[in-house]
Amino acid sequence: MHGREVLFWMWAALKESDAYHWKRVPSIYTVVMSDTGEHISAGTFSEWLTSMRGVLRGDRDADVPCGDCVGCCVSSYPIPLRLRDKLAREQVPEERLIGPARPGERWLMGYRDDGSCPFLLGHHCSIYADRPQTCRDYDCRIYAAAEMMPDGDRPVIAGRVKAWRFIYRSDQDRREAQAVSRAAQFIRASQALFPPGMRAGSATAAAVLAIKTYPMFLSGHESRSQEELAQRVIDAARAFDAGIAAERS
Repeated sequence: MHGREVLFWMWAALKESDAYHWKRVPSIYTVVMSDTGEHISAGTFSEWLTSMRGVLRGDRDADVPCGDCVGCCVSSYPIPLRLRDKLAREQVPEERLIGPARPGERWLMGYRDDGSCPFLLGHHCSIYADRPQTCRDYDCRIYAAAEMMPDGDRPVIAGRVKAWRFIYRSDQDRREAQAVSRAAQFIRASQALFPPGMRAGSATAAAVLAIKTYPMFLSGHESRSQEELAQRVIDAARAFDAGIAAERS
């Protein structure tokens, strides 16, 4: 796989991990992130979009204004541990290891019975400097951009997603935001038109693919058949990944 396909790996793992999903979060975090109706700035949309595409290419880590939110740390997420995550792997309690998961992954790091990460102490990550790459890549604003909610029973993250508000400083910002949303909705609703490895069976997979291919939706596409549009999305996704491979060859 090319680039930080860990995003796909992680979210595919989430989809397949229902057996490990306790559907509970610690009450303290539920209180902190309850749906109060407050809005939180997600930043300027075009700047975020450029940054997120950089994350998908493997050029940078996600820079998320989390504040006091630890939603992704308390939501029963199994975390893929790859070879580069050696320092994190060495510190995972043996009882929290699940795996191996998929080709290229040695293990999944499980979570405590309450759904929290085994490295979460209070509101802080006890191995932040050595945290897995999946944690470095994760950005729940991707749901807000795609106008989708996270899969499963994850109320803390869902509350954060509802609170995010992007800033639109230009018409281009708005056009790009609309294109990402249209792309995600089409990708999710048209799974059967995509090859098996590219079918978005989850909101997260649809959002990732939309970020890669949203330029296909910047102009009107109503006159195209669904099959033609799907093929254009497939080609755009492959071109995005091929560009990553070319940069690394």
